Amino acid sequence: MAKNELTQWTLTLLRVVLGVIFAYHGYLKLFVKGGLPGTASFFAQVGIPLANLSAVVVAFAEFFGGILLLLGLLTKWTSLVLIFQMLVAFFMVHLRNGFLVSKGGYEFVLLILAALVALLVNGAGSFSLGKKLFKSKQMH
Repeated sequence: MAKNELTQWTLTLLRVVLGVIFAYHGYLKLFVKGGLPGTASFFAQVGIPLANLSAVVVAFAEFFGGILLLLGLLTKWTSLVLIFQMLVAFFMVHLRNGFLVSKGGYEFVLLILAALVALLVNGAGSFSLGKKLFKSKQMH
């Protein structure tokens, strides 16, 4: 397998795994009883402005952003939105709890941020719906 082909497969793997993670987290907020109110309550507790609206925006960004990542559509734009969201989570929630995720820390958020930056810089990879549909280097 050529290095470039391997790179395309690894970008696909990264994109799909992130897509599953985000879609699932969004699903929990949108479709599980108490998910959205619980998220809004938590956001209010940690000082995120407009907690109710923010919870809805985050839930939609995670769920639909995750699906877009899974499909490899609008990957760079989706990555930008999710990077912003994860930076808010990093600074407003996790940084004060230290590094370890087991203590509410930022290690998982940091890993997600690094993966999103990799997709932002490199795109979805050749094995994406966006690449198949548009066959160009547009932001997909």
